Amino acid sequence: MTGEKAKWLVATLLAAVLGASLLTACGSSASGSDQFRDKTDSALLDFGEESDSAELEEAGQVVQSFLTARSKEDWPAACAQLSQALQSKIEHLAVSSTQLEDKSCPSFLEAFLSISEQERRESTAIDAGSLRQQGDRAFLIYFGGRENVYAMPLRKQGSAWRVDSLAPKELS
Repeated sequence: MTGEKAKWLVATLLAAVLGASLLTACGSSASGSDQFRDKTDSALLDFGEESDSAELEEAGQVVQSFLTARSKEDWPAACAQLSQALQSKIEHLAVSSTQLEDKSCPSFLEAFLSISEQERRESTAIDAGSLRQQGDRAFLIYFGGRENVYAMPLRKQGSAWRVDSLAPKELS
């Protein structure tokens, strides 16, 4: 009987060790902001709280739409993705500091925003991984081209996310 109990105990311990190793292996594919920790130590990874997958998807689509419009120099489409606060700043700057006849956001971006070839390549497809939110502000953290990590500031307007910067910040 003692031999059977010993075998049972060894089998139980082996099963526990095997189970723990399987759980560790499964947990190695981090999600949310944790997936970026080996690429950057940015404080943005701890900003606010992690948003749910639906908000992450929505924010990712908004940022992708903005970056695509920006890379194609489709300024009306780019401006449509911007927060009202940023559009107001752009239009105020256009009125107070330029000689542009058309003081609109698209006109200002066309005149003053230039996109490098690297920025065009980096914005073709993003892999949104984390939306860190605090109140109506958030940062979409994503992989761009060549596995670089970026953060794009966002602002909530009503129930929709809008881009709150003209360019993402590279974190890696």
